[in-house]
Amino acid sequence: MQEMKQCPQCGQMVKTVAKKCRYCGYWFNETTNETTNETASKTASEAPPPPPNTEAPHTQPPPSPGSGTEPSYGQGGRLITVMGVINEGTSLGLKNFVSIFVAYILFILTSWIPYINVGTSIALINLPITLSKSNNSTISPTFIFDGHYRKYMGEFFNLMGLMAISLIPAFLFLIIPGIIINYGWSQAYYLMFDKEIAPSEAMMQSTKITYGYKSTLFWIDLLIAVVVSIFFGIINFLTMLVTNSPIITMIFMVIIISLVAVIRVGCAAVAYRELQKRL
Repeated sequence: MQEMKQCPQCGQMVKTVAKKCRYCGYWFNETTNETTNETASKTASEAPPPPPNTEAPHTQPPPSPGSGTEPSYGQGGRLITVMGVINEGTSLGLKNFVSIFVAYILFILTSWIPYINVGTSIALINLPITLSKSNNSTISPTFIFDGHYRKYMGEFFNLMGLMAISLIPAFLFLIIPGIIINYGWSQAYYLMFDKEIAPSEAMMQSTKITYGYKSTLFWIDLLIAVVVSIFFGIINFLTMLVTNSPIITMIFMVIIISLVAVIRVGCAAVAYRELQKRL
């Protein structure tokens, strides 16, 4: 059994060879060690109980990816939930409705311009990244003309080709494998541009961060599609019943399609913002 000595400041028992008390930080004077050693054994049984720990609790290190203890976003400790993403995504999308709508109009007006149209296409595909980093502020619709997007044309077409080559055979096997793989790679475009990684690496990382969440992403899309279809049918029926005007019906359809587009983009932004934390 190791010999112990008592700290004269806090009364705790520490090893004889200790030069500093590990409880209170008191530095022992080497000249008094011998005296302390002699009295340590006598006072050990009479030592007062240790004082309450007043030190700040140790902060736990951040959880490692895939450890099952990632930061909780939805219920049950999940990063995303169907209703959580839809609620926040709808709010985020509607807040930027005008900016997104104008961005699409600008895209349509400039889609005939070679080279520029590639950059604007890439910008719209990666619109969820822009929204996820907006910090609740409204984005600018002219972001689609940023030359930054045209810099990645090669990677963009490379990733598109890799995904098409793999998804087409997968969909031939009774569709379901293709759907699963498609949702597994659903974050690949965002990761490639946001993290500046190679297309193949983006596909691998997308599969990693969507593991366990593919069904959640599927139900988000399905729920939005069902609600929109019902709402679309009701509006179409009412407009035809009241006015029977194809022009008014078309105007309402354009409004509904625009709302659906911004909601889907908002949901994609929320989902990506949370899932990329698993990297």
